Amino acid sequence: MLQHSDRFRGAQELHLDLHQRHGVRIGLVTVYRILRTFADKQITETQRAEDGETLYRLRTTPEHRHYLLCRRCGRAIGFTASEFERLTSQLAEQNRYTDVVHKIDFYGTCPLCTGI
Repeated sequence: MLQHSDRFRGAQELHLDLHQRHGVRIGLVTVYRILRTFADKQITETQRAEDGETLYRLRTTPEHRHYLLCRRCGRAIGFTASEFERLTSQLAEQNRYTDVVHKIDFYGTCPLCTGI
């Protein structure tokens, strides 16, 4: 399912797609567990929708990425932001924190969804 899409998708959408398009009968909780396991093993990458839902897609690169995410269709433009990475490291070092991570989300409406 995830290998056929470059956009981020939620567990409920994937669950419905599995059932309606492929006739797969699987519980929603099982879909959530599988997606979480994939994320933990870095098979998928995650992004938060504006409503807080966790969205998933197959990881295409091992590096940490940020995304401009379409709030309508889930398409995403990935980018690296060395300034954020530098600031994260600097804050951690200055304050003697370890294992510091950051989440920065950008949302908009892509040209396909706006008809541009």
